[in-house]
Amino acid sequence: MRVLHTASGKYKEARITLLRKVELTGATKKRFDFDWEREVEIETYKITFINDDYILGLMSVQINSSERRCEIRLLELSRENRGDFKVYDRLAGCLIAFACKLSFKEGFNGFVSLIPKTVLISHYMRKYFFSPMGAQLYVRR
Repeated sequence: MRVLHTASGKYKEARITLLRKVELTGATKKRFDFDWEREVEIETYKITFINDDYILGLMSVQINSSERRCEIRLLELSRENRGDFKVYDRLAGCLIAFACKLSFKEGFNGFVSLIPKTVLISHYMRKYFFSPMGAQLYVRR
């Protein structure tokens, strides 16, 4: 996966791996708003650079076998990677693509859903092609 350094326009290789509870240090907690220790019982993934453990974003995913979908429970980028002046772009897209990949692995044909914050609904629909489905949004890739 490649993320975009916004200032230089250059791409940098990134990877997504499972988050271990011991990685939730004080420094990480200062860069994220959500209390991720509450999510580590669910599969939680981090996006980092290939040769660096600096966490750029986090996502928890719950496998819903009865409904044949993966649900993104939470997705959060570090403070420096949000908004108009973010350092790196494409992080959320990489995490969403990874959730789609998990869905294919589970045999769900890329079906992924999430319950977005109200202000992000149009963003997810416009940028990542999610569609409304009741109280949730979904994408199928």
